[in-house]
Amino acid sequence: MREHSKKMSLLNQPIVFTFLLIFGVYISAASAQTRPPAPYSDRGACPFECCTYRQWTVDKATVMRSAMRDSSPVAFRLAKGERVRGMTGVVITSQPGIAEALKATVQDGVTIRRGERIYIYTNLGEGFVKGWQKGRFFQAEVLDPQLFKVVRHPKSVWWVKVRNKQGKIGWSREPEHFGNMDQCG
Repeated sequence: MREHSKKMSLLNQPIVFTFLLIFGVYISAASAQTRPPAPYSDRGACPFECCTYRQWTVDKATVMRSAMRDSSPVAFRLAKGERVRGMTGVVITSQPGIAEALKATVQDGVTIRRGERIYIYTNLGEGFVKGWQKGRFFQAEVLDPQLFKVVRHPKSVWWVKVRNKQGKIGWSREPEHFGNMDQCG
């Protein structure tokens, strides 16, 4: 009898371990899906309609940093009137916005029921944003007042990476200092 109990005990241990492992993974995945990522870095983002990385003008004197940090050393300075190459950008969202669905809708393959909330990240232009819900990112038309009520706007900063005519590369979180960013205008 003792030998039989010993064998049963050993057999049950892997089952219990497997159950706990699967349960733990399930709980971890479920909690990961219920919390929107923050901060979130949207690399390559150009956050307005017709936004493009290309030859830009410097509309206001700008300090360029060696990295995407305010405390980063100055890489170089740009004077008003210079031309630079807008290379890329990163929108860093420290706090996602929130939009509440006013009626059921499907946005980029994601079904959203009336009253459900989605999290707002990067502006994509023409009322569209990068949204998040149910563990995934998608495009959502949150600025349509028939579909959504914006409860909170996102808190984010847009860092742009540029190269000057001497070939130096730097970062700025003052994209409003540059012109010729809009390919539609």
